[in-house]
Amino acid sequence: MKIPVTYNRIAFRDRVARDLGRDLPFAVARALTWTAQDIKANSVKWIDRVFDKPTNWTRNAAFVRPATKRRLVSEVFFKDQASKGTPAGKYLLTHIRGGRRPHTRWEKRLIAMGIMRRNEFAIPTEFARLDPYDNVPRGLYAKIIAQLHIGDSGIGNETNSSRRRKIARRADLYFVSYGQSFSRKRGVQDTNLPRGIWKRDSDGDIAPLFIFTEAAPTYRRVFPWKEWATKTATARFPINFRRSAQMILRKPNR
Repeated sequence: MKIPVTYNRIAFRDRVARDLGRDLPFAVARALTWTAQDIKANSVKWIDRVFDKPTNWTRNAAFVRPATKRRLVSEVFFKDQASKGTPAGKYLLTHIRGGRRPHTRWEKRLIAMGIMRRNEFAIPTEFARLDPYDNVPRGLYAKIIAQLHIGDSGIGNETNSSRRRKIARRADLYFVSYGQSFSRKRGVQDTNLPRGIWKRDSDGDIAPLFIFTEAAPTYRRVFPWKEWATKTATARFPINFRRSAQMILRKPNR
């Protein structure tokens, strides 16, 4: 998601604009970039205000594309790509707009491997221990991916010998319950356990970590970032432009 900060040339047909002359585009571009940087800095404060214990990944999700003399637009983006996990821009957008949550990268992997149906979502349970930020730890995802052999191109998949060592030292083991009448997977027996990913601990007790459900998670619109960013741009651009213009006009021999 992005919000542009633009320059209206008509608004600056005044004495300052005439004094700046050919330096006007540079003064405007620099002011636009400073304004976008103000929005980026405020975004950290807004995220801290709205969300409980946000990670640094979330707090630092915004970045700026500077304006130039030929392109008098500066933009503030939320990162929409990530090498691992869900990009911050995607899950922040659900809180900015509200509504149904899209599938995460983790869920898309489960769907691609035939473990989960396309209309299902993987919802963590109380048995999935969360990190200090109330998120499922990446380490848990990695362990499940390795044991279930659903890593990309086999990377990170657990070997049979590694699994035997886990059994020997009575470590947690993970398995999938496909529920009843799941004919898509050959050799899978029906079970009365709800569909999802389960854990068997060292005592043989089992507990669900993720339950598969067709009820899509939805979010309320709790993060009015665009409105706050627009107010910041409206308030800060005149100040930043005045500062940028004064820096130019104060130069000797211009």
